[in-house]
Amino acid sequence: MIVGHYVIRTYRKFKNQGIGTRFVIVGIPLVPIQSYYIFKDTNRSIEVDLYWKQAVKIYVIMASVFYLFIKYVTGQHYDEMSFENLFLTVLGINVLVYFLFDPYTLKDRKIRELLSRSVYINALPEFLGQTAAFDVQKGFISAFQSRFGISWKELLKNNTYQDEHLPYLFPIVVYELYLYKNDKTRKFFNEIFRRYKEIEQL
Repeated sequence: MIVGHYVIRTYRKFKNQGIGTRFVIVGIPLVPIQSYYIFKDTNRSIEVDLYWKQAVKIYVIMASVFYLFIKYVTGQHYDEMSFENLFLTVLGINVLVYFLFDPYTLKDRKIRELLSRSVYINALPEFLGQTAAFDVQKGFISAFQSRFGISWKELLKNNTYQDEHLPYLFPIVVYELYLYKNDKTRKFFNEIFRRYKEIEQL
């Protein structure tokens, strides 16, 4: 029996980056204790808030496998349902949990693609949590100010940003929308997202 810690990786994997969660293992994953955002190309990671949605999906899969195993071994089925139909029912429940409990849309993929073209990290900010997302955004802001020597907020406020600003401005606004949700930030995000997609032909 395996006892110890183990990091279950590659949740929401995109271009060799994704979420991993460390579990206490006693034969099977029992307790999630820490999540990481992992850069597989460089074998680096940063600590992020515990990503409970990954843990819940792992629990659902484990419970389903255990349930089906017991049913198969004992030959017991509810309402005389065949094992094949029982398997398909449980599989359907897992598919619904996977896609509905933590939705991952085409828009999310496009945002990550644009992030990958402009900065080192393609994580959606909700993958990181408030603290890590705030720190990552500070790095984006510092890079913007070093490159242009102007305030990104003033550019947005005065609507004076140019296409050359977008690879640096887009990551800041993506994270700003997550950290400080409001209609004004959402408006800026939609405008910049639309224009940056046009430039990158995405």
